[in-house]
Amino acid sequence: MGLRKVVYRTQYRTGDDDLVDEFYIPSLDHAQIYERAVGYFRSSIYLMVGPPTVAFARRGGRLRLLCSPSLSSEDIESIQSGYQLRSKAAEKVLLDEIESLLTNSETEYRTRVLATLIAADALEVKIAIRRSASGIFHEKIGIFTDVFGDSVSFLGSANETWHGWSYQGNHEAIEVFCSWRDGSESERVVRHKQYLDRLWSGRVPGIDVLDFPAAARQKLVSKSLGRLDHIDLSNITSDSKKRRPMPHQERAIKAWTVRGKRGVFEHATGSGKTFLALTAMRPHLSAGLPVLILVPSSLLLKQWAQEVREEFPSAAIMLCGAGNSRWSEGQRLRSMTAPAPQADQRVVISTMQTAATDGFVSGVFPGSHLMIVADEVHQIGSEFNSRCMKIDTGSRIGLSATPTRYGDPEGTQRIVSYFGDTVPPPFTLYDAIRAGRLVNYEYFPHVTHLTAEEADEWKALTKKISAEVARAPEDGAGRRQFSDRAKMLAIQRSRIAKKAANKVQAALDLIKGNYSEGQRWLVYCEDLDQMSDVLEALRNVGLQATEYHSAMAGDAAATLDWFRVSGGVLVSIRCLDEGVDIPVADHALILASSQNPRQFIQRRGRVLRKAPDKYLARIYDAVVFPVSVEGEPEQLSLLKAEFQRAVEFASHALNKSAGAELRALALNLGLDVEGRSEGGIEEEG
Repeated sequence: MGLRKVVYRTQYRTGDDDLVDEFYIPSLDHAQIYERAVGYFRSSIYLMVGPPTVAFARRGGRLRLLCSPSLSSEDIESIQSGYQLRSKAAEKVLLDEIESLLTNSETEYRTRVLATLIAADALEVKIAIRRSASGIFHEKIGIFTDVFGDSVSFLGSANETWHGWSYQGNHEAIEVFCSWRDGSESERVVRHKQYLDRLWSGRVPGIDVLDFPAAARQKLVSKSLGRLDHIDLSNITSDSKKRRPMPHQERAIKAWTVRGKRGVFEHATGSGKTFLALTAMRPHLSAGLPVLILVPSSLLLKQWAQEVREEFPSAAIMLCGAGNSRWSEGQRLRSMTAPAPQADQRVVISTMQTAATDGFVSGVFPGSHLMIVADEVHQIGSEFNSRCMKIDTGSRIGLSATPTRYGDPEGTQRIVSYFGDTVPPPFTLYDAIRAGRLVNYEYFPHVTHLTAEEADEWKALTKKISAEVARAPEDGAGRRQFSDRAKMLAIQRSRIAKKAANKVQAALDLIKGNYSEGQRWLVYCEDLDQMSDVLEALRNVGLQATEYHSAMAGDAAATLDWFRVSGGVLVSIRCLDEGVDIPVADHALILASSQNPRQFIQRRGRVLRKAPDKYLARIYDAVVFPVSVEGEPEQLSLLKAEFQRAVEFASHALNKSAGAELRALALNLGLDVEGRSEGGIEEEG
C-alpha cells in the first residue's frame, strides 16, 4: 500500500473538507516517513502525539519535526550574542517549556507520549532559530513519503495542532501536490523536498538549526511511558470535550446571580464573553424558558447562531433582521417568547436595528420569563437602538469590553438603567493577557504632523467650536454644553487628524521597513479614500496589499480566507472593529487614530487574539503631534488626546521604552504628562 492509493485533491479547506479524515489520516496510513516544519515546540505536541501519529509510529513510521522555541526578549539578546550562547539559550527555554508542560494537567500526558515517541526513535526533533532573532521561524510545510519513494507535499495555514487540522478547530486551508502527477505538481514536490532537506541540515540562510539539546532530550526521555504499546490513546482524544467555564467566568456568573441576574459584563476581547453568556443562559433554557439575544450587526447574528447551535444542538432558533423576516409572520415571535415552559429550548437572535422597531417590540411576549442578552451592549444605548429596551424582561445581561458610550452620558445611563451596573470585577485586556487568553504585544508609535493646509483647517474649526460653546447655556454645575452644531464641528475636526495626508507616507515607510513575507498585517484606515490611497502607495512599490470592507465588490469571506492562508497586508476600515476575528493577524498599523477608547481597545484586541504558534503581536500607531505647541497652540487638545491613547497602548507593551520615548517627546513639546484629554465627541460606529 502506498500513497497512490489515496485520492488526493489539490486543496482542502475547513467547512468544505475534513482535513483529518480526508487528508491527514489517509496520508499517515500509507506513508513511511512524515517530515514537518512548523512554528513553536509547545503547540507541536497537540498533533504529534495524536492517535493517528501514534498508530503511524507503531507501524514503524518515522517522524521528523523542525520547530522553534518560544523566546523572551532576554533570550533574544542571548541569541544575538553568538552561536554558543544561542544553543544554551535554546536549551534553557526548552527545559523550562518541558517543565511547564509536564506540570500542567492538560498537557502532562501528551508530553509523556511525545517523550515516548522520541525514546523509541520514532520521532526526531530539531530546533530552528532565526539568526537575527527578529521575527520567528514560522514555516508551514510538510511531506509524506511511502516505501515506494512516492511523496505528497502540502503548504498552508494549518499548524501541527488539533485545532489546525480538525473540522472543529480553526478555518484553515492547505494546497497539496503529488510527486506522481505530471507537470508543475511533481516539480513542486521536488522543490519542497529539497527545501526541507536544506532546512533540516541548516543550509537555509538566516536560520540556525540545532539538534534537540541533550539536556532537554534527557529530561523528556526520563518521563517516557516505556514502549509505544504502553500509550493509552483514550488519554489523548479529549479535544472535543464540552467547554467548561473558566474561573473568572464562574465568578462573574455568581456575582451576576447575587445581583438579581442583572448587570453588564465588562470583559475584554479574548475573555470568552460569548461562552460566558451561553453558560448563564443554560439554566434558563433548561427550564424551557426563552432567551432573546440582541446584536449590532449581521455578522454577529451569524456568529451567535453558530455558537448557540454548537452549545445547544436541540434548541429552536429564530433569526430576526439581516434579511430574516419570518419572525413578523403571524404570531411566530410571540410564540417563541411565550412564558409557557416547553420541551424545546427557544432562542431568538435579532439585530438591534430590527428589535428596535415597533413591530418587534409589540410582537414579543414580555415578562419575567424572558431572558435578554445584548452583545456589544454599548451599541444599544443610541437613540434608535435604545427602543429595544422597552421590552420588559426578567434576567438581563449586557456584554462589552467598553460599555461606556464615548461622549454620550445619556446613552450610557439608558444602558445602566435597563441592564444594571457593571458586574464586578471587570476582566480587562491586561487580565486577558496575564491569563494567557491574549498574546503579549510590542508597541511602536510613529510621530507624524498635519500639513500646513490641514493645520489651518484645524485652527479655523477650533475657533468655530470655541465660539459655539461660548454661546451655549450652562448646566447646573456651571459647565457649558455641546450643541448639536458644536458636536458636528468636533467630529469634522477629528477627521482632519484621522485622515492626515502624511499618514499615507507613514504607512508606506512603516510597512516597507518592517514587513516580512509570511506576516499578516492589518491596516486600519478611516474611510474608503484613505484606504485607496494606502493601497495605491503600497502597490506602487511592489507590496502585495488587499482591501477588506463591508462595501467591497469582491467576496469578503474569500478575502479573509486568502489572508489567513497566504498572509500579506489587509487594508481595512471600521468593519474590523467588532465581530470579525482574524486571530492569525500578528501586526497592526493604526492610521484611523480614534480617541474613542472603545475603538482603540477593540482595534488592539483584534491583533492580540491567540492563534497556533502566535505568541507576540506588534502594533504600529501613526500619532499626530504638532511641530510646536507654541507655534500651533490650537493643536494642544489634539496632542493631549493622541498622547493619552499612545501612553495607554505603551503602558502594557513588552517594550517599555515606547512609553519613555513618548513622555520625553511630550515634555519637549511642553505638555503636562499627567494631563488628560477633556474627552470629546466622536461618531459611534
